[in-house]
Amino acid sequence: MLRRIGLFTPNLKESWILFACVVVCGSILALPTTLVPDVHIISTLLAYILTLSPAFIYAYLKVRRGEYTPVHKINEPHFGKLHPAALFLLLPFTLVAFLVATEPASALVTTPEWFDKLMKETALGGNIYWSVITTCICAPILEELLCRGMILRGLKENGASPLKAIFWSSVIFGVIHMNPWQAIPAFLIGMLLGWIYHKTGCIWATIWLHAVNNSLSTLLYHLFPDIPASATIRDLIGNSQTYLAIYAIALAVLALSYLIISKFIGKRDDKKTVISA
Repeated sequence: MLRRIGLFTPNLKESWILFACVVVCGSILALPTTLVPDVHIISTLLAYILTLSPAFIYAYLKVRRGEYTPVHKINEPHFGKLHPAALFLLLPFTLVAFLVATEPASALVTTPEWFDKLMKETALGGNIYWSVITTCICAPILEELLCRGMILRGLKENGASPLKAIFWSSVIFGVIHMNPWQAIPAFLIGMLLGWIYHKTGCIWATIWLHAVNNSLSTLLYHLFPDIPASATIRDLIGNSQTYLAIYAIALAVLALSYLIISKFIGKRDDKKTVISA
């Protein structure tokens, strides 16, 4: 089944069908889990898997019914002159710098108190192990396979430019969270994940970056439970010289990361066929 799913390269229309599978079919499948008394333990993980499963089933059925000949596999690493260990070490710093730099855009939509409370209850309530498994392991793997491994790759292989493929896969990644308060941050982080995937062809690089992002959020929830989940660095320290210095450092780290990845990884040959149905 995994091999068949790996062959699926959706165009934009099929990508939105994948989105509909998650939002409509997945939500219906996951609805019964809300009746489980302790929604913060295993039922949360089960609900998440059920929500995304229709998209992967759709991909599997599409490949069974038609022939797909993707140029690239979901995971086809290309690191150029940059050692993989160096890239994986660089990515967390790139992520933190990106989060700081895009913080003003992420804060455009004010998170209501009830949603802030729900997010913290999901992360802090019940069994911490199930919370980590769901948020920091399961979500990065499944969402990256869907949004980067299938959608972004599929859009590129159906003629979309890298920029358009990254943009639309990020839009779908944002709205697939099904709430406006996470949509903008998810879209922005999706742009970074999409660029990394486009440059490296390595799905594990984006899974790693996604896992670091979710782990940081979970860690902050546990370290600072009284601080609103939507609080920004500016909210915490104000418009001081310290904030300006932090923001300047973030921009510098982000620029340096861009230069390193662009210079040493270079471009992939998108015309060489490496896999067929």
